[in-house]
Formats: sequence, C-alpha cells, structure tokens
Amino acid sequence: MAEPSESTEPTGLTDLVADVLQVAAAEVTDDTGPATSAAWTSLRHVQIVARVEKTYGIRLTAREVRGCRSVGALRGVLAEKRETP
Repeated sequence: MAEPSESTEPTGLTDLVADVLQVAAAEVTDDTGPATSAAWTSLRHVQIVARVEKTYGIRLTAREVRGCRSVGALRGVLAEKRETP
C-alpha cells in the first residue's frame, strides 16, 4: 500500500474523519473529538482508528488509541509513526 505524501495527509485525514463521522470536511478541525463533536461516539472512535490503520498501513497501540481524543492528537501520532522506521 502506497503511503500518502505529507502534503496530502492533512486533507486526507480530515476527509477520512469527516467520512466516518458523516459530517462535512469543513466541520473537522484539529480540535474535533468526542468533547467537541456529538458525532464522535465510542463506536466512531473505533471506526476512525480502524480506517487510519488501514489507510496509512500502521498499527496503533492501545495507549495511542486511548490518547487519540482529537484529530490533532491523531495527526501527531501519525507524524510519530512516520518518523519511526
């Protein structure tokens, strides 16, 4: 699976989250998470994690999954995973 380029990743992640949450991409910001969006339920959280893992070809630890409570946090974990060989 080809890894998305860094220049398209933010839009890709935003679109991915918007798709799972079934909201417009314009509504998704780095602050979007369960505390700011009624659409981000525990089930949707699992769906977002599963889609991110499949799309980006990575595996998140249980700690990382629990820590990804916003798009910004998820973006940070993705950046760390890319830096790790």
